[in-house]
Amino acid sequence: MKQFLGIFLFCSLLFSKVVDDTDVKHMIVLFSGKTITGYVDSINVAKVHYKLEDSLSPEIIPTWKVYYIYNDFDRIFHYSRSFDENMKRINNSSGLIHTIDGDRIRYQSIEVNKDMINPELFVTLSSNQSEFYTLFDVKKIVTDYSIMEFSVERGFRLSFTGFFLAFLLDRRLKDFMPKFEFLGLNQNGVTYESFVHLIPLATGIAMFYDYFMDKRSFYFTPIFKDESFGRSMYVFSLRHILNTIEENLVWRVEQTRIGGKVFRWIRQKVS
Repeated sequence: MKQFLGIFLFCSLLFSKVVDDTDVKHMIVLFSGKTITGYVDSINVAKVHYKLEDSLSPEIIPTWKVYYIYNDFDRIFHYSRSFDENMKRINNSSGLIHTIDGDRIRYQSIEVNKDMINPELFVTLSSNQSEFYTLFDVKKIVTDYSIMEFSVERGFRLSFTGFFLAFLLDRRLKDFMPKFEFLGLNQNGVTYESFVHLIPLATGIAMFYDYFMDKRSFYFTPIFKDESFGRSMYVFSLRHILNTIEENLVWRVEQTRIGGKVFRWIRQKVS
């Protein structure tokens, strides 16, 4: 009887270990590069529910703090808008790839596979040599200075938005118009002169800031879970922030009894 009990306990421990080993483990990568290893229970627009790999206590982290999540089968489970934007920015660029093994690979062009479940990079090394690299073999990618086109775009957009808001508050159109004598405008508007000078100034500041903050470097896979990226991979976008707030508000309203009924009724009418 004692032998049978001992065999039973041994088999139970062995079976439980096998079950634990077969659980799909998730790596939650934050914008700083810090990685949380555990098991994701559920995820929604507001929160990620998970358990640490060495704990049974449930943990919660806001979804907006997460860069991306992948599992130990090298499949991306969730990715943020910043992750998607960074992938777009390295697409069709040239530069240098740093692998997690410490290799440096200079490339002429790179194309990102849009399948984020199994992310791959098609890298052109020379005119007659190309290779596929999985994203999880890449520590970081340093592009050439063509990436500064995004700095120019942001600088122009910010300055133009500022003057557009000023126009909405002032409403004096002639102050924003250049000199047009045939329209009766014999001199440039006061605000127009400022507008002309501020656009290149804002663009130059944006370019200098991105150069100083090393925005050419795009980090993806940390070598160690406690290692930080060289910079934050968060991409600031007022539109994305407003979209995130809107999604959170809609989700919270939908969780209520009345809100859930209203949204179900709207979906039925739309479909």
